[in-house]
Amino acid sequence: MTGDAKVVEVAKFLGVHPETVRELARANRFPGAYKTGSGKVNSPIRIPWSDVQAFREKQPRVHG
Repeated sequence: MTGDAKVVEVAKFLGVHPETVRELARANRFPGAYKTGSGKVNSPIRIPWSDVQAFREKQPRVHG
């Protein structure tokens, strides 16, 4: 995937709640994340897919 993703797209891809993605973005786990529009509190967040891939690759794997 290329370009930038919406929070709900990232949440679905990672299998987590959208608020979890917002918290990860605020914690700078997606360094390229940015707010669209005016950049105010309620502005939508966009996250580069490259950041999402890098985040996913760093997560521990569960072997069953």
